[in-house]
Amino acid sequence: MSKWHNISVVATEINNPRQTTRVPVFIKVLDVNDNAPEFAMSYDTFVCENVKAGQLIQTISAVDTDEPLVGHKFVFSISGTNPNFTIVDKEDNTANILTRRGGFSRREMSMYFLPVVISDNDYPIQSSTSTLIIRVCACDSRGNMQSCNPEVLPFSDGLTTGALVAILLCVIILLRTKDGSYFASV
Repeated sequence: MSKWHNISVVATEINNPRQTTRVPVFIKVLDVNDNAPEFAMSYDTFVCENVKAGQLIQTISAVDTDEPLVGHKFVFSISGTNPNFTIVDKEDNTANILTRRGGFSRREMSMYFLPVVISDNDYPIQSSTSTLIIRVCACDSRGNMQSCNPEVLPFSDGLTTGALVAILLCVIILLRTKDGSYFASV
């Protein structure tokens, strides 16, 4: 959409067509604050199982397609209260997501959904809620992600799904008799 439109207005007398005036008119279309801010990108966020409370797990930022008069100023907050994560608005159009507690477990919950409210400072104020998906991952001692896949988690007795299937197949083979039936007659 063009910001400037140039038109010419022509006025002519009905009884005297030679009396004509032409005036150029320049119209500037002003942008109104009609779009809500949103995440600047798609975030791949994870939290380590061995994380401590107060640890930074993600820095987020926002964008807005409206043109501000002075410059965008975004405010970040979490919708409602959250016992697992908190947000610190850095007041530079970014915010840090921090853990509120330590000791996350993929067995208990492999993924968290954190609703983040982003508001602008224009009139009328526009806001949106974007959801940050946070995966729980196994990490090394330096916080580098090793695995986030909940399917490879061992059962509480230490056996994986693959090991249980192999044991079940061995039991079936051992129970099979010479004539091909699966249970011996007494």
